[in-house]
Amino acid sequence: MATQQNLSNLYSDLNKSINKSDYRQALKAANKILHTKEGNGDVDTMHCKVVAMLQMNQFSETLKFIEATEQINNVLIFEKAYCQYRLLLSEEALATINQTREHDIRLNELKAQVLYKLGRYEEALTVYKRLIKDCSDDYDEERKTNLSAVHAALSAFHGVETNIGFVPDSYEQLYNKACWLIGRGKVEEAKDLLEQAEASCRQLYEGDPDITAEDIEAETSVIRVQLGYCLQILGNEDKALAIYNQVIRSRPSDLAMVAVASNNIISINKEQNVFDSKKKMKATIASGVENKLVPFQRQIIDFNRALLFMYSNQWDACRKLLKGLQREHRSSSVPSLIQAMQLCREKNASKAIDYLKNFISEHSDPDLSSDDLDLKNIKLALVQLLLSQGQLAESCSVLESLPEICYEPAVVSCLVNLYRAQGKEPEMTSKLFTRAVEWHKKKKSSLGLLFDLMWQSSKFNLDHNKPQEGASVLEDMLRLDPKNVKVLAKLIYAYSQFNTSKAHQISKGLPSLAELSVHVNVDELERGASRLAPRYVKKLKEKKETVAMETTVKKDVVSEGSLIPDPKKVKKKKKKNPVPKNFEPNFTPDPERWFPLRERSYYKGKRKDRKRGVGKGTQGSHVTLSDTYDMSQKSGPSPSQAAPNSPKPGSVSGSQGNTPVNSPKPTQVRGGAKAKKPVNKKKKKGKGGW
Repeated sequence: MATQQNLSNLYSDLNKSINKSDYRQALKAANKILHTKEGNGDVDTMHCKVVAMLQMNQFSETLKFIEATEQINNVLIFEKAYCQYRLLLSEEALATINQTREHDIRLNELKAQVLYKLGRYEEALTVYKRLIKDCSDDYDEERKTNLSAVHAALSAFHGVETNIGFVPDSYEQLYNKACWLIGRGKVEEAKDLLEQAEASCRQLYEGDPDITAEDIEAETSVIRVQLGYCLQILGNEDKALAIYNQVIRSRPSDLAMVAVASNNIISINKEQNVFDSKKKMKATIASGVENKLVPFQRQIIDFNRALLFMYSNQWDACRKLLKGLQREHRSSSVPSLIQAMQLCREKNASKAIDYLKNFISEHSDPDLSSDDLDLKNIKLALVQLLLSQGQLAESCSVLESLPEICYEPAVVSCLVNLYRAQGKEPEMTSKLFTRAVEWHKKKKSSLGLLFDLMWQSSKFNLDHNKPQEGASVLEDMLRLDPKNVKVLAKLIYAYSQFNTSKAHQISKGLPSLAELSVHVNVDELERGASRLAPRYVKKLKEKKETVAMETTVKKDVVSEGSLIPDPKKVKKKKKKNPVPKNFEPNFTPDPERWFPLRERSYYKGKRKDRKRGVGKGTQGSHVTLSDTYDMSQKSGPSPSQAAPNSPKPGSVSGSQGNTPVNSPKPTQVRGGAKAKKPVNKKKKKGKGGW
């Protein structure tokens, strides 16, 4: 009896702890019950223990307990799958959910979350639509938010066009719809929605006293990073970079968001600022980040890591990473393209060509649709390398092996130029045009695109003396558009070269000149017909003015009878050339103005030049120069014949016959010489004063 009373008390304690949300005491009470003889196999107590452990985030211990207990292993399916989902065992969680056929609301919502985590967005979308249709409770807004997130992932990661089907109310739904618009290429609309989502989030939390400014910044940081991505796509990389750096400096707790922002900074830096990119790369490979990113995001980050290794010339690290990426991402051609690019940077273009050829031969399986897309990019890269090496024939053959690209107008133009460079233009180009026209007819391409190709084909055949082939193409065009006068005229020209009777017969279908000139405005043609139109209009205006002037003259002659000269014979006065500013008619220029300054006769030289003739060296080394500078050896003039002293400023010099021979000739300066102002040079103060 005492044991029964004790067990009843334990159940009472367990119930009180659960009602108080005291899960630690609830776990202790459940363990005590399970250790008793009577409560050892109680499934409800085991369930209470599992819930208490889940509430304390003990997912690993809970999973071990469920798997070790046979009574609840196949009963608590939701709890077991939830533990696996939280332990990032998504595949095992999905397998556990699929063990039972009857799924309640909890299992369906967990299944949708697991499918989203695995990247199986189409299946997750189906589950969420069924939940919203069948359920109606307090969690409808959260289900709509998750549904919009699935729509955004399908649009952004897989390029699938979907319809959200409801108007977003919360800032989370606005954010998801913005991501959905980015996937559809409507970046401007997405940018406006993100700004609206950020404003809505701030407005929601600013009035709450329990939420700090740091909490609001952390909540809006995800929206701002996505806003930076929109700016980056629109080409405003400076603003995007500022947003990314501001978010990273705030040190948010969301590792996935920091990894995405760091990856976007690396993509902006490219091959520049490699040191900063290496620092940012550490955030993308931090522990626990890979589990919080979707597969598409992890793939892009891995590719950018390989590119960073390549740009920083870390060849060994790049090769090692690329080997792992080729095994992990078999459906993508990016690792192989990076490998070929690295070989080119190592100046091994021939090895890169051989590598791409081997890749094409190994993966040319028509049954694998994904490999076809990869091979398209690989073949285009191979064409570029072949063209860089001058291998035109092989590059043409590779392009011709891509029918979905080969017959596009731009590629057709490229092939025509390559054929011309090889000297195979007439025969190969004509066949290429024929194949391209037939391919677009089978694909039912637009009429405008088909007409452009057929017109170029006919023009090429006519230019290369193949009027019959050109006429056949023009006939096909005329069947598609019987009222096209331009095509009919071209067809008449083609038949005139080999079948004149047929040309005369077809020419009857041309419209008459009266029909062609119905909508012709002659005045408009005269105004802008050609480059000579302005001259023609000017001459016409002058002619009208002359006629009007003659009429006036005749009237004057009749009234007055005076002799008025004919306006046609009146000579126009020629205008004189205008005189330039500051012109001086009596100015005589310096005759030595074209000589260098040192070669002019009046050049005195600078102070350094004046001392150039003074001898330097040891004593007695310049004996001959001493005679030159010894004035006692020379016979000077008598005092009476001595030249007068230099005049003082403002005075008049003596007789002009005493002027030295080498004195400069007086030159005139335009505008008169201006006196230089004396410069007052201050003496520098020494350490000891003046």
